[in-house]
Amino acid sequence: MIDESLLAKVSSLSPAERLELIGVVWDTLSPDDLAVTDAERALLDARLADMKTHPDDQSPWPEVKARLERLTVELRSSSTPRCGAGYC
Repeated sequence: MIDESLLAKVSSLSPAERLELIGVVWDTLSPDDLAVTDAERALLDARLADMKTHPDDQSPWPEVKARLERLTVELRSSSTPRCGAGYC
């Protein structure tokens, strides 16, 4: 359990400082600290194989981010709420 005084200190940090702290804490972890289940490993292996088999089907992160940003703007400006996967 996390010490309450430590949690209070973290809560008093600005959002930027908390994000920086997350990065610092993340960097203290080793690959051995991050357990991957057999199902997760199988999914990663399948995605890597698909990427190698179909390299032209992949999109670079900047393109994906731009599509998501456009979609977000469209959804926010739409007068009719759009629901998907149970979320509105």
